[in-house]
Amino acid sequence: MSEKDIKLLWGRSGNRCAFPECRTELTQDKNAVSSQYTLGEQAHIVGDKPKAARYKELMSDNARDGYHNRILLCPNHHREIDENEDDWPIDRLYRLKSEHELWVNQNLSSTTDTRKLAEEVAITAVIDSAVLCCKLKYWNEWTSNALSPDPNWPEELINNIRIFRHKVIATLWPEQYPEFMKAAKTLSILLHRGCNVFLKYAERNDQNIWWAVRFYRGEGFNPNYDKDVERYEKWLEECHEVIFEATKAANWFANVVRRDVNPMFFVEEGKFLITEGLFPDGSSKIYAPEYTDIEMRNLPASLSKNI
Repeated sequence: MSEKDIKLLWGRSGNRCAFPECRTELTQDKNAVSSQYTLGEQAHIVGDKPKAARYKELMSDNARDGYHNRILLCPNHHREIDENEDDWPIDRLYRLKSEHELWVNQNLSSTTDTRKLAEEVAITAVIDSAVLCCKLKYWNEWTSNALSPDPNWPEELINNIRIFRHKVIATLWPEQYPEFMKAAKTLSILLHRGCNVFLKYAERNDQNIWWAVRFYRGEGFNPNYDKDVERYEKWLEECHEVIFEATKAANWFANVVRRDVNPMFFVEEGKFLITEGLFPDGSSKIYAPEYTDIEMRNLPASLSKNI
């Protein structure tokens, strides 16, 4: 479920169970569960897999996991609708959700402030764009390829990073998320820069993968061989450095999202890592780079001179 859809579901549900006799206040944060707050569950209306309650095969994965097919419930009532499928058919659950959202809109105006919700949707749209376009779920995998002795970048990733950069530039940033804005801008700038630096000496193959070109290995004798090798190694070092910095930015971005928007964002996966190697002795190095407080304070302004 995308961050945008999560924000819509929780915002329009007023953070409460949709059952009218319940309407318990719910939380997304497992660590915040107490006698006052119950852990909310984003229940599927149409089941998410075969043998699940109310499962229907003819439904796309995006629609199945999206806002329109979810209803916010407490654990007790989630269990009730799934264990009593005949009593809770699909159309009844859609009606229950609509009636609850109407009740929230009429009775909990502070919770459902439309301007606040619009700002939060703008923020979560940036988060979803980062996850998809920057391949956050596969960060270690693609950055390992970019840091290898023969670095390579998929063309799809390069195009998506450009899309993410455009998204960040176009976003209307809410005032209450200043550090989120800084982290997102920093991530987009560094990844976009990484693409531009790498493509300087790269060629695309017929599988739409861009590979580094060892230009000092030209046909025949190269009178500038030593200088070209030095230039290539300097370029390779620059490519690696920008990936290292972008990983710092990705960890900063994730930390801010967990603090300000979604406490569960990449909690199971943990920090973003990068792997360098294999080295001649068969070894490799794994890092989880992060910015210092001083570095974060000066970003992204300190990058502007090199954009």
